[in-house]
Amino acid sequence: MKIGAIVLAAGEGKRFKGNKLLATLKGKSIITYALESINNLDRVVIAGRYAKELIDHLKNEIIIYNPSWNKGVSSSIKLGIRFFQDYDGVLVVLGDMPLVTKNDIEKILSRFDNNCEAVIPTYNNLWGNPVLLSNKLFPKLLTLEGDQGAKQILKIEEEKSSSNIYTVECSIGVTLDIDTKEDINKIEKIMVEKR
Repeated sequence: MKIGAIVLAAGEGKRFKGNKLLATLKGKSIITYALESINNLDRVVIAGRYAKELIDHLKNEIIIYNPSWNKGVSSSIKLGIRFFQDYDGVLVVLGDMPLVTKNDIEKILSRFDNNCEAVIPTYNNLWGNPVLLSNKLFPKLLTLEGDQGAKQILKIEEEKSSSNIYTVECSIGVTLDIDTKEDINKIEKIMVEKR
């Protein structure tokens, strides 16, 4: 099955007070970790507020500029889905989650099948990211508005008795993102502990 990865990188980083995706963590930019975890997938980076800096930094990536980035994450998801409209599904990857591992990605992908609507990674029963969305959900996802991601649609689908939403237990990395400069220190500590 053909899966494309949409890397969400269009946000303003308000709480971070700047472009968190190019902040460094152990000598690598935050977004580089996200890209390395999905290096076997066709992928597109959706950029917004910091598009120029990302284009300069990610020379070998396909980058789409989202002119509506300030209207929320839904506009970026829709651009990515249109880019991969002929694929069986999309993996929605957050550019600010450096602890998601290749092993997490493999677990998510291996859970996907023809009947599946979505695969949600979990850690201790908490929903995480990245989420794998089947093309069966594309029409609903294209109706998203504002700052809502796929979670709202997945919660509604999950409540249906006919739902085919799967979960897979992954590492703590699927629940940890970077919102503030302090978060970088927390993530660095976790990286040291994991060694």
